[in-house]
Amino acid sequence: MRKIFLLVVLLCNAVSYSQDVLEVIAKETCQCLETKKAKEPNLSAADFKTEVGVCMIKSYTDHMSEFKPSEKVDFADEEGMGKLGENVAMKMLQVCPNMIIELGRGTIDEGKEAKKEDSFLLGEVIDVKWEQFVTLQLKDQTGRNYNFLLLDSFDTAPLLTNNEIKKKDKLKVSYTEIELFDSKTKEFRYFKILTKIEKQ
Repeated sequence: MRKIFLLVVLLCNAVSYSQDVLEVIAKETCQCLETKKAKEPNLSAADFKTEVGVCMIKSYTDHMSEFKPSEKVDFADEEGMGKLGENVAMKMLQVCPNMIIELGRGTIDEGKEAKKEDSFLLGEVIDVKWEQFVTLQLKDQTGRNYNFLLLDSFDTAPLLTNNEIKKKDKLKVSYTEIELFDSKTKEFRYFKILTKIEKQ
């Protein structure tokens, strides 16, 4: 019985310990963002989102040794980094809720702008890659190659998901550009996201 009690105490301390580290990272992230905002008050929504990631990763790197081995996250682990970000963001709501609200508002505004500014491209299919995400590779009339990711559902998406698109097919694709974290290069960059596919 005493062993069980000691085990429970140890587990509670471990959870508390991890939560304390998350609180420290949340506070440092908030302070980092406040400093950035003071220097550049007119940061765009995209730049602000990037700064959130930069500040959070810097603080996590500084305190990585304070995490248990099983809780440490590799920077290449996209899912793990996402969960860490969510946990820190929850703590940030208590420290600097205005920053989280601004981040959410910026994401909504970006989504509205993206819908208004969808671009399109005419090209020939080079390949379709089936990996974690489906990637459509096109070559335009000048011979330039483009990669488009299928992330959202839309009316003509089945053309791609049902294997109705073949190499050499002529397509008109509409797309929007979204900034995402690239786990390979370990930095944020813009990706072309498909919103419509039309066979020509």
